[in-house]
Amino acid sequence: MKCTVKEVLQYVEENDVKFVKLTFCDMFGRQKNVSVTAQQLPLIFENGHLFDSSAVHGFGCAGDLLLFPDAKTLTVLPWRPQTGEVVSLLSYIKRSDGSFFEGDALHLLDCAKGELYKRGLSCEIGTECDFYVFKSDAEGNPTSTPVDRAGYFDSSPADACENLRRDIILNLEDMGIVPTSSHHERGPGQNEIEFVPTEAANAARNFLYFKSAVRNVSHISGVHATFAPKPVKGNVGSGLRITLTLGSVGDKAAQPELLDAFTEGVLKKVPEMIAFFNSMPESYELFGEVRAPAYGAELNRVSYISALPQQNGKCRIELNAADGMINPFLSFALILQAGLFGIEKKLVRRSDKCFIGCDELPRSLGEALDCAEKSKWLRSILSDGILDEYIRIKRRRDEADLWSDI
Repeated sequence: MKCTVKEVLQYVEENDVKFVKLTFCDMFGRQKNVSVTAQQLPLIFENGHLFDSSAVHGFGCAGDLLLFPDAKTLTVLPWRPQTGEVVSLLSYIKRSDGSFFEGDALHLLDCAKGELYKRGLSCEIGTECDFYVFKSDAEGNPTSTPVDRAGYFDSSPADACENLRRDIILNLEDMGIVPTSSHHERGPGQNEIEFVPTEAANAARNFLYFKSAVRNVSHISGVHATFAPKPVKGNVGSGLRITLTLGSVGDKAAQPELLDAFTEGVLKKVPEMIAFFNSMPESYELFGEVRAPAYGAELNRVSYISALPQQNGKCRIELNAADGMINPFLSFALILQAGLFGIEKKLVRRSDKCFIGCDELPRSLGEALDCAEKSKWLRSILSDGILDEYIRIKRRRDEADLWSDI
């Protein structure tokens, strides 16, 4: 729901909302939130809600920070009790002096969108994401046993997730999120749900709540869902395809040279961004796998990213082999900033380079982090402190335990 502050407060009062979750992402894509009582919301809109950033991965250098809810992102959580409704508001992150925290990915995405708009361009983003579903034991703990042994496009009874996907989609529709289709994927217990393309900030919000809906509805159904890129050794991994459609803000067709420069910028900056799209050591095992997201590009079926020919004043870019562990706000912001880099530098499309193959990119998280660390462009967007903190934590995880998918 796109609401004003007044409309949010009115909705909270009229619908017996008891708790409001102030929601944000840490730098690594983990959803974070704090529940506040409805009575406190007017004061929080005005003054923010203080939290200890040192306990949030990637924010350790910032000290105390404040959450300021964005009224435009009001979302009902339908799996919560119907009496005493629970809603969520995405929140900006600010310092005590009122300035935005440089690690606030929601703000970073807003800035990138604004810069794109100034150049007369708009961007819609669509996603297709895989996830695995496992059985839970008698105590509700996840096991390593997939819920079925079905394969690509199989139907019930072989596909044990048909009803689960239906319930997830119905919950998403109640949240104002519109999926286009769903199906069983190649792996045992593996599923995919696709979404209608929408403007960048809304696409990031939809992806965050999609993951939350999958996990919560699965838990209620007595099973466990994971977006980890390689949860079942010996079976296909789970990927994410991100599709960008770039066009003009108004009725006129976008200038072809702007579309070309944006596209070339994205292609050029992929090696520097890849540590954010594929952020776990096992993410790099997916490159070259026979799985839908990695092999869906129209131009080249082993590409990591592809640029499709311009049509009707629009261009389309497919990033084919990210994974579901991304921070969607940060990842989408980086893609837009890469395109803006191309426009600023007036880059010219190379007619012989319409895609980048997996074999042209870093093949491990360590190599990807090395590319990110050397990037002056990334440091201009994220600041030295944020980028160095991200790399430091990821290197530690690269050498020791993997991130758990919670």
